[in-house]
Amino acid sequence: MLYLFLTFVVLLLLVSGTRGFTLLFGLGINVISILALLILIADGFNILITTGIVALIILVVAIFMNVDNPQTANTAFKTSLIIVVIILLITIPLETWVNAQGMGAENQDELEAFSLAAGISFPELAISIIVINSLGVISETSVAITSGLNEIVDNKPTLTPREIFNDGFSVGNKILNTQTNTLLFNFFSSTFPLFFLIHSLGYKFSEILNDKLIVAQILTTLICTIGVILTVPITSYLVYRKANNKVKKTEK
Repeated sequence: MLYLFLTFVVLLLLVSGTRGFTLLFGLGINVISILALLILIADGFNILITTGIVALIILVVAIFMNVDNPQTANTAFKTSLIIVVIILLITIPLETWVNAQGMGAENQDELEAFSLAAGISFPELAISIIVINSLGVISETSVAITSGLNEIVDNKPTLTPREIFNDGFSVGNKILNTQTNTLLFNFFSSTFPLFFLIHSLGYKFSEILNDKLIVAQILTTLICTIGVILTVPITSYLVYRKANNKVKKTEK
């Protein structure tokens, strides 16, 4: 494990140069933030509030420490915050309705000797998992779209705000394909052992669709995908509004 980590550090420094130290520092902060989130939740702190604070820290580190252009960073950060709020608005009632939080029947053998009185809210924990899971792909998508749009604006300063908005969708559509595939592959890779177990136990299709662990993974993937899709119009609108305000100031 240590040799693998050292290989990762060496390759990162070889490819990124001195900027690799900044990336490693940001990665370290995010790892510490996640560990702090787990410890605080285990100690009884409010899950949603703690998750919100940690998510804010992760977004600041992931965006502002890795993006040199301040305008790109600000737009990407605003977009990510809006998406996180939307994800919360979707997830909170949905998790309460589907009741897919907590452990499944497949965990029965492992948990037989343990007490399930953990003293935490499993619905809130499920919401926290979805929010944290979505941060990376959302921040990456918003930065990519904003960077692409700003480059287009710099190369073609005569573009109208409407044209910038349309270009945002054009850039976003190219990125959506790779990001949705990333989420899809992540879903299948994380559920491979569960699928093998389900196959060996001879689950029916209806039982698979109603399995708690499968439903929880599907919810996480779908909500994160919705967040990624919404990143395109929100980022495009923010860049469009900035360009529109600039045009109005010039006319005055």
